[in-house]
Amino acid sequence: MAGERAVAEGRIAWTRRRMPVLAEALADLAERRVFDGLTIGFRLHLEPKTAVLVEGLLAAGARVVAMGNEGTTQFGTAEALADRGCEVLDRPGDGKSAVPTHLGRIAASGPDLVLDNGAELIEACIRAERPPTGATEETTSGAFRLRECLAGAVGFPVIVINDSPLKSIVENKHGVGESVVDAVVRTTNMSLHKKRVGVFGYGWCGRGIALYARRRGADVTVVDPDPVKALEAAMDGFDVNAAAGAVVGADVVITATGRERVVGYELIEMMPDGVVLANAGHTDTEIDVGRLESEAPGKLIAPSLHAHELPAGRTVFVLAGGRIVNLAAVGGLGNPIEAMDLGLTLQALSLAALVTPGIDLCPGPQAVPRLINDRVASAMLRSMGQLPAG
Repeated sequence: MAGERAVAEGRIAWTRRRMPVLAEALADLAERRVFDGLTIGFRLHLEPKTAVLVEGLLAAGARVVAMGNEGTTQFGTAEALADRGCEVLDRPGDGKSAVPTHLGRIAASGPDLVLDNGAELIEACIRAERPPTGATEETTSGAFRLRECLAGAVGFPVIVINDSPLKSIVENKHGVGESVVDAVVRTTNMSLHKKRVGVFGYGWCGRGIALYARRRGADVTVVDPDPVKALEAAMDGFDVNAAAGAVVGADVVITATGRERVVGYELIEMMPDGVVLANAGHTDTEIDVGRLESEAPGKLIAPSLHAHELPAGRTVFVLAGGRIVNLAAVGGLGNPIEAMDLGLTLQALSLAALVTPGIDLCPGPQAVPRLINDRVASAMLRSMGQLPAG
């Protein structure tokens, strides 16, 4: 454990020095003690990049009660955060059953602010009748939950980071696209040249996955029921097909929709022998691994790689148990640091906006304020040497 902790500290230090945009924002928040006396309920993947954000929230006066997502918490990082004063709920060995317990504990603490990833913590606070002053939401799936399952029930402002054009372009398209394709290649040790890759979903994450798979030499087919997005994919030079048509000859299938069971067992039965299945979305049910396990129990044949022998005699391979592959696969580091530098700065400044007098925010889900988008975009351009400093 000591070795794991030392590696975690080294990664946090490495990451911190490569996040200049976040550093600038956090220094300002700390100087003004923006979160003095406030409790922040924090539900995001616990790894070095998010650790840098938590450090900054603590330095700005917050009490932070944190949990990650099943299968993505890096426990050396969690221990480092605990030593800095963060209350981390995750423990080694936690599974799905621990998630509702941790959500309930954070909700019961009555957080003043919530930083969420999937809107489950926001929902838990509403159910506990302990609504926060405001919240931020990171993901596509969380935005769906807010606007569909929780429609009309959110009586406080929720800034949806995923709605920011900056997050869409930098973190989702390029960050997710690059890191997911890298995770598939690294975990399988396959080349993608002339492999047939089916990408489910042509939102910003799907756009990026398709782009980076093509850059690796893959022949990409996109599946999206929205005819506008399907047309966009075609105009971008990708083949477009219905789900069944896309999988029958696929070598690799990657989901990026934010929806549940978009690749069901019936679809898996149509796939060729040897196909590799990976999920890039927040929810681990985009691929119906539960049904697949019941019909064809998996055998671990390599780190984060399960083989499932179907009754028909074909074998399909699932990466990271269907969890978010760029973080949950063994050795997964998530999105590149530079992409998260931007995304986590949006988080920090949006949390500050929720408690800053004079900023007009209405109840319910809403976009990141334009001034924050402009500030962060300019800061990132400067960090890239594309604008003069100052």
